[in-house]
Amino acid sequence: MTGKHGFLDALKQVAFEEEPAPPEKHTPAPASPAFSTPTFSAPMVSPRDAGAASPVPYALPIDAGVVPDNDAVYQTLLSKTDFESTPTAATIHKFLDPLKAIPDTVMPSNIKFKSAVIQATAQAGLTEDGILGTFDTLKAKLQQEKDAFGGKSQQFATREIAGRQDEIRKITEQITELQQELARLSNELVDAQGKATHAQSQFEAAVLRRGSELEQQKALYASLLKG
Repeated sequence: MTGKHGFLDALKQVAFEEEPAPPEKHTPAPASPAFSTPTFSAPMVSPRDAGAASPVPYALPIDAGVVPDNDAVYQTLLSKTDFESTPTAATIHKFLDPLKAIPDTVMPSNIKFKSAVIQATAQAGLTEDGILGTFDTLKAKLQQEKDAFGGKSQQFATREIAGRQDEIRKITEQITELQQELARLSNELVDAQGKATHAQSQFEAAVLRRGSELEQQKALYASLLKG
């Protein structure tokens, strides 16, 4: 099987790349390479450009976008939306894999892919719309996974977040009420302490006054008794 994004690269390449010119006949064919993803070489130079630098093989990259911290999540989504696991990919491989024995210098990768699609169309009824439609189906599946995750996230938020927020709110209200009660009791305590201190001082003053009066009366009666 090809790489994860092989056919998407191939479709892009087929859409924008012109077919390369046939190789010069005197070029010896190298050993047959193992066929992997449709990674296409740059178009071959014409005889008049033979003196120019050799073209560098290239492939259209896929923008990976934001890479998640948890690769396991990505791998799960990839397994559920993998083009290589679809019947469409299996049909293409049925006709593409036998062509891997042909050297790329004889039949470049993009030509092999085009040939495989033509055979798949003729013998298996596969169409270009069917190939591209498979990606639309996979995108719909990805959206379903996103919606399902959103539902689970909402349930988690309701159960684990909103519930705790309610508890915190209730406790905060209780703390506010207790703080108000504490302030009220503190004020009452100060007032009561003030009253107690005032009463104590008044009583002590009364005791001293009455004690002084009794001493004066005692002295008076003592004087009267002596005649």
